[in-house]
Amino acid sequence: MKQLYVIFISLFAVVANVFAADKDKLYTQDNKVYTGYISTQIPGKQVIFISDGQVIPFDNSDLLMIRYEEHDPELLTGLNDVIKTKDGKVYSGQITEQVFGKSIKIKTSDGEETIDASIIQEQQKVKMSKDYTLMEQAPYKTLIKTYKEEEYVGVVVFQYYGDEENPSYLEISSEDDANQRVYISDISQMRRIPNNEYREVEANSLDIEDGKVYFNKVETAPVYLSKQRKGKRVTYYVNENIVADHAIIVDSGKGELVVEMKEDTKYSNYKLIRTEIMKIGKKYLYGFVENQADQYVVNPNSSKVDGKDVMSKVYNVETGMYLFYKQGSDEVFFVEIVKQEI
Repeated sequence: MKQLYVIFISLFAVVANVFAADKDKLYTQDNKVYTGYISTQIPGKQVIFISDGQVIPFDNSDLLMIRYEEHDPELLTGLNDVIKTKDGKVYSGQITEQVFGKSIKIKTSDGEETIDASIIQEQQKVKMSKDYTLMEQAPYKTLIKTYKEEEYVGVVVFQYYGDEENPSYLEISSEDDANQRVYISDISQMRRIPNNEYREVEANSLDIEDGKVYFNKVETAPVYLSKQRKGKRVTYYVNENIVADHAIIVDSGKGELVVEMKEDTKYSNYKLIRTEIMKIGKKYLYGFVENQADQYVVNPNSSKVDGKDVMSKVYNVETGMYLFYKQGSDEVFFVEIVKQEI
């Protein structure tokens, strides 16, 4: 039974890491090292490891240890580990290493602690952020199959190691936050699967306020366009005062503009257009002809909404003057993209 529950720690621990990273290191008894992730476990028998796109099966007896990639400090979302030992001690942090059948290493706020596997009573997963659900903070889910032909899908949140009187078990939390206990002796296979609800939120993300729009992290105030009508031709333009006091947005060298706002703001359907100098009366000002604006639209490369309902749109841009606007609205954002000076 000891070999059975110890090998389960590896899949349970790795839930904290980002699915796309795949940088855990698996060490074998013959001194080989593989970089990737554990995809499947057959309890007491086999571990299937994915490394450089290759599917590599290992018997449990082949394995020496595994080292897990540490949390990205720039991420707000994720899951941490809590280990409770039989003598009542509690360790909270991230499991970084497991020597199969011998010990677990956990990184806490006080440093790293190595815990003998034989004294562990239970282990659980906890959210890193109160602002996101458990499912939003788990980089992937686990599919558990049993010998009774039952299937459970969710996040493994608890493991009890058992003793002579009480068998070891896992608890898996489903999408509706219901926890299901599954005894380890009943499990025929555990396999990790993608979690489309996962939200990767960077620690340097802004606290986006309602009704505000941010361009490359710079809060920018809206301005009002002026209008000139000649027959059927309607031209919108930015007057001289606004041009003189426009927002300057720095491109750090990526050639990108990131526009952020709350998803339900009135600006969420605005479009980005590049604008050029044009003659308005006797002056040359930045503007566009109403029925020609779509010719200058810059479409976003990506658009997503995070767990705080913040919409982020990423555009490829060059230096120059841009309007973020919606047809029929006089209220727009007028910004200049400049290169960061080195």
